[in-house]
Amino acid sequence: MKKWMSLLVCLMMILTACFAVAEDAAKPALVVNGEEITVEKVAEYAQALQSNGYTEEVDYDQAVAYLAEEAILKQKIRELGLDQYTDDEKAAFEAEAKAQWENDIAAYVEYYLTEDTDETRAQAQQDAVAYYEAYNYNQEAILENLLLGESYNRLQNHILEGKDVAVTEEEIAEAFQQYVEQDKEMFEGNVYMYEMYQMYYGYQPWYQPEGFRGVTHILLSVDEALLTAWQDARATGEEEGADTAAVEAARQAILDSCKEQIDDIYARLEKGESFEALIAEYGTDDGMKNEEYLKNGYAVHPDSMSYDADFVAAAFSDKVQKVGDVSDPTVSQFGIHILQYVKEIPGGAVEMTDDIKAELQEYLTSAKESTYYSEAVSGWINESEIVMNDDVLATLNAAEETEEVPAE
Repeated sequence: MKKWMSLLVCLMMILTACFAVAEDAAKPALVVNGEEITVEKVAEYAQALQSNGYTEEVDYDQAVAYLAEEAILKQKIRELGLDQYTDDEKAAFEAEAKAQWENDIAAYVEYYLTEDTDETRAQAQQDAVAYYEAYNYNQEAILENLLLGESYNRLQNHILEGKDVAVTEEEIAEAFQQYVEQDKEMFEGNVYMYEMYQMYYGYQPWYQPEGFRGVTHILLSVDEALLTAWQDARATGEEEGADTAAVEAARQAILDSCKEQIDDIYARLEKGESFEALIAEYGTDDGMKNEEYLKNGYAVHPDSMSYDADFVAAAFSDKVQKVGDVSDPTVSQFGIHILQYVKEIPGGAVEMTDDIKAELQEYLTSAKESTYYSEAVSGWINESEIVMNDDVLATLNAAEETEEVPAE
């Protein structure tokens, strides 16, 4: 529902702007190479930019700048004949527009359909068409946008034709080092920031802080009542003074509940069975089903905030000092863990893998293309004759400044 409501609010804001400028709506706000752009168009565009987050507030000056550039690009497209299509090309775009329109109608129907009968479905389809048509959105509008998008692609290809956008190995290495230094400045000595960006924002740093190690584990599920009793004992001890005997008794009860499994795991490790095989047999952590985590472990640091404190303590306990070491069984809020130190994670720049290299090559190529494109567009803008109707624009800005904003 929020998606539909946000669209309605956006369109209502545009309509409000139209009423505000109704008196001058047809007047030209600017003229670009002889092509007039009306006040109404500027008002609609300014509202759309603000509603879609391109500007923080309704900004008519920004709308004028965007519209002037848009007009110049469309003029250049016509001048170069980039808006001309063969019958086969038109047919392909018409088929794509038809399919998109049908999908949009179907999405509306499925969203609002309350009773699936032929009658209600037919009514919902009529409602969908009426809803979209009220905002000038239909199959013809979709086709127009598809053709315009293709024309812009052709214009970009025209600009880039013959341009050197190749990226050298030296440029890739230089860019990699630049991003490594940026990540180092952000994350060196700041484990909390590093883990937050990596685990919660999905950011993959190219600098690794010192002190991390890769740890896998076997997680044994524990009866919830036993876990609750242990956690309550610890909480009571923290509030009223440590009762280590009660806490230890509750912890031991948890270990005793899985004694048979624990003994079997250590016995089989002693005989040379792989830790990975025992994870597969006993482990209940879905993360260990991920091949990357199973191979390299979770990246854990003594100051890690993203993992349970008891888990972190076990990962750096006296029993776990070198790669291959296995911890004693450790109780946490999730159950019983038996950890293995599987990999030392050296600090510093990460290895520049093929994926990183490809990402940098794509980025640097795009940056070069953008530079050529911006230079060409700036040149066309400078060559153009743009006449502003300062009085009309001043009236628009003044009306926006004095308009009372309703309370939420």
